[in-house]
Amino acid sequence: MVRTAIIHDFFVTEGGAEQCAIEFAKLLPEASVFTSFFDADRFGDRIDPRRVHTWPLARVSAAPATFRSLLPLYAAYFGTLRVHADLVVSSSIAFAKAVLTPPGAAHIAYVYTPMRYAWDLDTYLAGSSYSRVARLAARTIRPALRRWDRRTAARPTAVIAISNTVRRRIETLWHRAVDDVVYPPVSVDEIPFGQNDDGYLLVAARLLAYRRIDLAVEAATATGRPLRVVGDGPELRRLQAMAGPTVEFLGRISRPALLEQFARCHAYLVPGIEDFGIAPVEAMAAGKPVVAFRGGGATETVVEGRTGVFFDRPTAASLAAAIAEMERVTFAPEMLRRHARTFDVSVFRSRWRSLLGAGS
Repeated sequence: MVRTAIIHDFFVTEGGAEQCAIEFAKLLPEASVFTSFFDADRFGDRIDPRRVHTWPLARVSAAPATFRSLLPLYAAYFGTLRVHADLVVSSSIAFAKAVLTPPGAAHIAYVYTPMRYAWDLDTYLAGSSYSRVARLAARTIRPALRRWDRRTAARPTAVIAISNTVRRRIETLWHRAVDDVVYPPVSVDEIPFGQNDDGYLLVAARLLAYRRIDLAVEAATATGRPLRVVGDGPELRRLQAMAGPTVEFLGRISRPALLEQFARCHAYLVPGIEDFGIAPVEAMAAGKPVVAFRGGGATETVVEGRTGVFFDRPTAASLAAAIAEMERVTFAPEMLRRHARTFDVSVFRSRWRSLLGAGS
């Protein structure tokens, strides 16, 4: 029996969910960490690998490039994983909230979204590079995944959503109340305040179809604007094939290099619907405006006309028009950074200390 435990789906690629899980590991320094894959080279300097318990498959091999294709195995593993702890915090992208805990234990689930593969599969697959066989398999198991996701959503004793957007999804799809909303952390003081403007537009994300990076690539190609795309993922080749000469793909880059991109860009783009979206807040912390689709987490972080502008149709033309509109607005970089501070990591830590104190 351990005092505390942290559950996270997988530590494979860098993302907002992993930033949150790392914060939980700092807030609960004695907690054991349970996950599927753990890339020690990437995350070992922030979470001591000796704290981490991985699933049996990780002992056979490292996470494959297509680690998301193991979807049914994650459900089976986390759905039967018994964590003997008094206090469990699950950082749940899709599966971690399903762990089993002892009677009387407190299980606080921090939920990034109800399982996207189950509830928003068509959007997830639309325009993607997944094979016909993979698409058929995903649609075949979708009904079972929905039942599993809703059933295991009853296991946590408390559910905390990362945004009001996600709160509404949880209440609609899982038919259970959300106990609170806590926005993910942004380390504002870590981000250099951008005194330079090299003129390029920036987007940094996992290259998945539902992120709609294709809209940014199309808009930049059509207008001849310089665009830098940071990140990797299954859609990289498709995006490269449609890109014109003004679009540059940087791939995975270090954290300091990413912060430098924020500091030197002209504006940051959010072409798809984000559950919350840490990167646009980081761009605002650097003093740079945001051009975002009007939906999802961006509507909770971007103040129209003050920290950015929105576009309303999921088309490259609509995004291009919003970029042109952004050029006509004068933004105050100092105000952008002040606004970003309302999402600072200090706020996240304070909120979670209160929640963990109540749950222990």
